[in-house]
Amino acid sequence: MTTLSGRVADDRCRSGKIPPMGESPPFAGIASFLKAPYVADPKNSDADVAILGIPYDEATTARPGARYGPRAMRDASTNWAYRDGAAPFYDGEVGAQLLGGVRFVDSGDVELPPTAQPERSHPLIGARVGRLLEQDLFPVVLGGDHSITYPVLKAFGGRPLHLVQFDTHMDYWNDEGGMLFTHASPIVRSHESGLATRITQYGIRGLHTAADQIELAGKRGVTTFWCEQAKRTPVDELVAHIVPGEDVYITFDIDALDPGIAPGTGTPEPGGFSYYEAKAILRAVALRAHVIGMDMVEVNPLYDPMEITALHAVRLIFDTVGAALRK
Repeated sequence: MTTLSGRVADDRCRSGKIPPMGESPPFAGIASFLKAPYVADPKNSDADVAILGIPYDEATTARPGARYGPRAMRDASTNWAYRDGAAPFYDGEVGAQLLGGVRFVDSGDVELPPTAQPERSHPLIGARVGRLLEQDLFPVVLGGDHSITYPVLKAFGGRPLHLVQFDTHMDYWNDEGGMLFTHASPIVRSHESGLATRITQYGIRGLHTAADQIELAGKRGVTTFWCEQAKRTPVDELVAHIVPGEDVYITFDIDALDPGIAPGTGTPEPGGFSYYEAKAILRAVALRAHVIGMDMVEVNPLYDPMEITALHAVRLIFDTVGAALRK
């Protein structure tokens, strides 16, 4: 039997209005992100943030499986689904309320063909993100491999923005065989296309080849903080070059974290940020700049049966959005 509150919630979902969260326990019901209502095309919604999954990993150069990342992150997010509506969490470690007044809607996934055809997949991704931006929603994109960042940025229509990247790899890679749109190349493609006027990279480490174009990135003005360098540098110095209030888009490759706490990814490297190190930099960026969207990519649950990779990814989304949309 459908209860009165259930019928009201269903009606509000169909209308695009956001019902209170926490109407069922985290382990019950459909695992939308944070148990937010599913509204595929949230027109005239009272939401602030739209979750969009891109279950695509056809551009990987190593281990596949990131297509299951959006599903894993949605499931992990239900651990915090006791939150009602837009009620805040309290993060005692930073002494601040988190996500107070911020309402989420889950817009589902971009359905893409399981083939590496960027000429087909990129317009589909851009169109879905573009519709969210038209509704003044803050897009949080769940990948998928890192190649999705390029078509996501195209949806911003050439708006000048500073791309802030958390990653173990520079993703400034060119392959002589002509593969231009792998998960190793979204940053160079975005830079060359003018989708990002400035680029900052945090956490770069590991072994590189000539194809990574480290020197070219530097000549073009990319600011790179190598992982060990970032660990030794005070956080306020890491963000000092960011113009206060400038538009920033954040792309976070989960392999920026130490594989000891985030083993579920396709191309892990030894070392990396702890959760607290990544959180501190993310919050500093969000508190200094005007963050206009973010993605979380390369979560690969096939290599993490304990689901701690997705758990870290979701918490870092909360930390970022909470700082960016503080009310």
